[in-house]
This record gives sequence, C-alpha cells and structure tokens, in this order.
Amino acid sequence: MAKRLKVTRKELLKEPDQFLSTSQKVSLYVSQHKKNLLIGVGAIVAVFALIGGYRYNQEVQNMRMESLYFKMVKIHEQKPGKDSQDNTGELEKLLGQFSDGPQQMRASLLLAEEYFLKEQFDKAIALYTDVQQRSESKDLSSQLAKVGLAYSYEGKKDYAKSIETYKSLVNKANGFPLFDVYISLARCYELNKDKKNALLTLREIETKFQGHPQMQSVERQISRLSGQE
Repeated sequence: MAKRLKVTRKELLKEPDQFLSTSQKVSLYVSQHKKNLLIGVGAIVAVFALIGGYRYNQEVQNMRMESLYFKMVKIHEQKPGKDSQDNTGELEKLLGQFSDGPQQMRASLLLAEEYFLKEQFDKAIALYTDVQQRSESKDLSSQLAKVGLAYSYEGKKDYAKSIETYKSLVNKANGFPLFDVYISLARCYELNKDKKNALLTLREIETKFQGHPQMQSVERQISRLSGQE
C-alpha cells in the first residue's frame, strides 16, 4: 500500500490558490512585477511623446517652408521680366533657408523661372538641371524642370539641345500635357533650319490632338511650311 504524504497548513499557504479570480491574479502579478511594469509604461509614454514631438516639429517646419515659399512668390510676381528690378539676390537668400523637401523643389523652380525671365539662361539651366537630378523622373517637379531646360536652351539659341530635351519629354511623358511640348519641338526644328522635321512634328500634332482648340494655328503652320518645301 502506497504511503500517504502529509501536507501541513503552512505548506498549503505557500501554494498558489487555484480559485483566485482574474482581478486578483492581475493584482498579484502587478504587485510582484511593479518595477518592471513602471519601466515599460514609462518607455511607451516616452515613445509616444517622441512621435508626437516629431510630428509637431514637422508641422512647424512645413509651415515655415510654406511661408518662405509664399514670400518668394510675392517677390517673383513683382513686375517679372528682363527689364524689371533684379530680385534674384533676394530670392536666392530665401531659397538658401529651405530644408530638403518638396517646398525646396518648388522654390528652386520658381527661382529658375526668374532667371529665365531675366534671360540669365545659364543660371536657369543649372538650377533646372539640379531639380531634375534630385527628383524622380515621374515627378511633376522633374517634368517642369525638363520643360524649363528646353525653354532655356531655346533662349540660348542652342536648338539642338532644346530639341533633344523636348523629345525626351515626348518619349517619357508620364502624364504630362504634351500639346505645347510638340508645338515647341516643331518651332525649334524650324529655328534649327530643319523644316522637314518641323513639318513632320506638326502633322503628328494634327493626328494626335484632333479637335484641339489651337488646331487651326497648327494647320496654318503646316500650310506655310508645305508651301516652302
């Protein structure tokens, strides 16, 4: 016959109560791990505080960038053109205050346009090139920079580079509106004494953009160039 083990009352008290309620178990766990729990809660609070602080700083930074961009727009809109007051120095100082981001891209495009209007084509080309290199080819900022490049090369009478840039826009449009790009391409071909490709481009416009409000102008150019062949 097996020997029966005797368990004292004192030993029973040391054993966990099998009938403790859930709330009692939680209270017991908390009391036993109080220090670790406080550290964990503190860490979670600190993480949320850091996230909140980061978001707040980002919002403040974005507001500051938008404010700077608005100042640049106001300056840019003051009598634009070659013979107007030269505000490029002030715009350059404001651009230097931007941090990397979409607002800086927009500000760079604005200053490049100011250079173009002042016929400072080399400066415009440098800035448009920088924007293009720092943005994805599918981004609007890259497309606008490429258009600005083409116009600036045309302004310098470097029609070969202008044609090359316009053609790259046509080949990789990425949703960019192309009617004006084709018109500019045809114009640069004609300025480059290449009437054959100018005419081919105009006829391509006629095919691709049927019903466009400016189609009569395109047809007049086709008639003019056809008569010169």
